[in-house]
Amino acid sequence: MNTMLVPDARRRVTLPASFKAGQPVNLEPMEDGTYRLVPMVAIPEHQLWAWRSDVQERVETALQEHHNGEGIAMDSPEGQEFLRRLEK
Repeated sequence: MNTMLVPDARRRVTLPASFKAGQPVNLEPMEDGTYRLVPMVAIPEHQLWAWRSDVQERVETALQEHHNGEGIAMDSPEGQEFLRRLEK
């Protein structure tokens, strides 16, 4: 769906109804000179660590290992031994 937006005298535009009122958006300039509006969400500062790329990669690896049956339960003897080694 293409919608023509015309800025008013103060360079404001009215977004289509599909955009929620109060929804933050990022205006991304594209290489071809166009712009892209990307809906954004606010993340509490104390949770930003979880969105770092290295953390996301580790979570993905852990999930893949779990799905492959490579994990161990922490309440198993192997899991308890693993926890003891971490404490050292």
